[in-house]
Amino acid sequence: MIIDTHIHVWSYPALSDAKKHIRSTKDLVSFRSRCPDIYDRTLNEDPIDNSDQLIADMDEFNIDKAFVQARPGSVTNDQVALSVKKYPERLFGLMRIGHDQEAAYEYLEDPAPIRDSAPEQIAYCIEELGMIGLGEIFIRAMTAEVDPEKIAKDLVPMMDAVNQYKVPIQFPTAWSQFPGGLFYGHPVWADEVAARYPDVPIILTKMGRSLITYFEPCMAVGMRNENVYFDIVGTNGEHLRQALDLLGSERIMFGSDWSATWSCVRDPAPLYAMRLQILEDANCNSEERENILWRNATRLFKINDDKE
Repeated sequence: MIIDTHIHVWSYPALSDAKKHIRSTKDLVSFRSRCPDIYDRTLNEDPIDNSDQLIADMDEFNIDKAFVQARPGSVTNDQVALSVKKYPERLFGLMRIGHDQEAAYEYLEDPAPIRDSAPEQIAYCIEELGMIGLGEIFIRAMTAEVDPEKIAKDLVPMMDAVNQYKVPIQFPTAWSQFPGGLFYGHPVWADEVAARYPDVPIILTKMGRSLITYFEPCMAVGMRNENVYFDIVGTNGEHLRQALDLLGSERIMFGSDWSATWSCVRDPAPLYAMRLQILEDANCNSEERENILWRNATRLFKINDDKE
């Protein structure tokens, strides 16, 4: 079995021909600056469901189940829930907060309204929409602080609610294709959050994205906090092997970062082939593969028996 724990669903009409502009990871990273007219259109268009394409890609590469969350921009948690309802045996929903700002060219000057509304949003998404955790939270939407202790204090409303439900939460590391917020991709601040909420599974996505500057603090935070986990999005075989030897395979999960844009990547290989190759490059044994590909996700997100 393979469970993809990191997918962004829904798209925009402007991205219908994105494959013409995106072939490699390098193309994707620079897409916003190379194609500003197309990118700007996504900020004003109504989102469209692309879950049919996702399922087709999952079928092609033998991905059994997936955890889906909103693409940055105007995609709502309710829309993500519609995709899950469409494919209830394959998809599970993760909620997001403040991701509309992630796609915009600047964040709100005052993040207080977003962080203060987080508990209500979390309750709604878990109790009403049946979501099983929080997807990537770009914390710049909730804080403008730079001191890790002050950042942790600003995240208290959200983290208290997450702690109440005991569900996992994802925080991204390293770079993204979207503007702003790069400072918070350095995960050292997450050490303060993890220490304050030891019962909350905290997933640092992308494991530093193959960059030593981000990978080493990921490992430092992971060593200090047993409740910190990682996914393999964008990492490489060398870093995955180091993480396995340092932390063990029980704290690492498979993820692709599939989205309307990432699904266009096909050089040097299709996205799923690239992500799965990382396990080969790291020389994972059978137990490590099973843990990464599905067992850890099943345990951490407490997937119901009827969906296993």
